[in-house]
Amino acid sequence: MSQDDYELWLSDAAVDPQWDRFVESAFDGHHVQTAGWANVKALLGWKAARVVASERGTPVGGAQLLLREIPVFGAVGYVPKGPIAAKDDAALRSRLIDAVTELADSRRVRHLTVQPPNHGHDFVPLLTARDFAVSSVPVAPAVSLMIDLSPSIDEIMAQLSRKTRYNVRVGQRKGIKVREGDAGDLTTYHTMLATTAKRQGFGLYPIRYFQAMWQHLHPTGHLKLFIAEHEGEVVAGQLIVPFGETVINKLSVWSGLHGDKRPNEALQWNSIEWSKANGYRYYDFEGINRAAAEALRRNEPIPEELKQTVTSFKVGFGGAPVVFPEAYYFVRSSLVRFGYESVLPRVADSPLMEKVVGALRFGGGRVG
Repeated sequence: MSQDDYELWLSDAAVDPQWDRFVESAFDGHHVQTAGWANVKALLGWKAARVVASERGTPVGGAQLLLREIPVFGAVGYVPKGPIAAKDDAALRSRLIDAVTELADSRRVRHLTVQPPNHGHDFVPLLTARDFAVSSVPVAPAVSLMIDLSPSIDEIMAQLSRKTRYNVRVGQRKGIKVREGDAGDLTTYHTMLATTAKRQGFGLYPIRYFQAMWQHLHPTGHLKLFIAEHEGEVVAGQLIVPFGETVINKLSVWSGLHGDKRPNEALQWNSIEWSKANGYRYYDFEGINRAAAEALRRNEPIPEELKQTVTSFKVGFGGAPVVFPEAYYFVRSSLVRFGYESVLPRVADSPLMEKVVGALRFGGGRVG
């Protein structure tokens, strides 16, 4: 089909059930493209605009653009895990990229970032042909670890490393109990998050961020909280996002107590079991170190310096490393583009840049 065969329309609606149904049913749909997720971001200063392509009144593609005004700089926008094309049609993909850039132009966006969906590698040449360049700052993980849940649970357990399998059983044997949490557990979860953030050295999301996630994602079944306890004492927690055929390990936290009883392994295994039992096909750990992923793809051990890290913890559960499309950015100002291409790569991993990225993505909601 040609680009002209698709009807396009725009939506700024805060509640958009038709769009959300399309995103969840699409092969490459992702929760960060839903109106529900846009409402989470709205709390932190972002506004959403969607462009939808339809065929005879039925959505076949589209993208949700998140927008925010930055003082002095102007408007910035990003498309996480989009555009989504439900048909394998080059004309549709091309039209969607054009529609996103046209929408950004109409909203006077000075800096636009697009990170295609997990299987959206065909969007990459379309972006580079329109002068998009690889961004030093991703808006979503570009490397992850995925467990195929189609084998039996015993076969999945057998794929765990010997150490991880042993630790899972230690947790079960030493009385770690996992229950499903509710909104009342978010305060306790956030307290453990603060402890985890201090221990691992990352910025802390405000509790209102998780309350917004609960408000907008939990009623549709797209957010679950699991709590691990030992003799009634909460020791660990985990948020997961079930969406489409995949469950995403969103964020796990630990109080720092009863580590010898392996609550983290017991909690993670519980989520894998829950995902399998509820009919999901994949379990996504949402992000591992790229060097580790490259080593695993070569059937080599992960680098020594990555052992005893969050990445090595995830690798212990098995699964296959996957590489998703990177983020691409476009700026109209030649001066700003020069800064991105010459300066940003040098400071991309600095603490200052982490704070800047946190402010842009989360509306200044990360502190510490």
